[in-house]
This record gives sequence, C-alpha cells and structure tokens, in this order.
Amino acid sequence: MTNELFFCKKLKTLKLGKNSLSILSPKISYLSLLTHLELKGNHFEFLPQELGCCCALKRSGLIVEETLFETLPSDVRDQMKAE
Repeated sequence: MTNELFFCKKLKTLKLGKNSLSILSPKISYLSLLTHLELKGNHFEFLPQELGCCCALKRSGLIVEETLFETLPSDVRDQMKAE
C-alpha cells in the first residue's frame, strides 16, 4: 500500500478486502473522514489503535472479522459502537 493513499484527506470509503495484507499502517489515522473501511479477508493479526482517530468511522462501517475488531483497545471499540 502506498503512502500517497493516506494523504487523500477527503476519502470516505476504502475497500481493501481480500488483498493478502498483513499490516494496516498507523497512517490510517490521517483519514479522519473515513466512514467505510473494508478489511475482511486479509491476514491482519491486529488493527492499529490509530483507527480511533478516524472519528467518522463507526462499527457498522468497519468490515472486519469480529475477532480482529476485538484487537482494538476497548476505548476505540466503544467509540466506534457509539452512534
């Protein structure tokens, strides 16, 4: 994944499912307007806590395996569940 992607400040939807990715860059935090993030079908062991900086992203817009969602810190999970 190229770093240029993280400078698309107005990006709202990012579909990265089924891409054999194993790491999601902490720079994901730059995408503060993100409302939909699809990550299902990759090889992530954890999600970066920086997802908490994506204030517009709620649990309903984060498409991941439930076990992967549980790797986020509890405060980030709570923030995403609040609608």
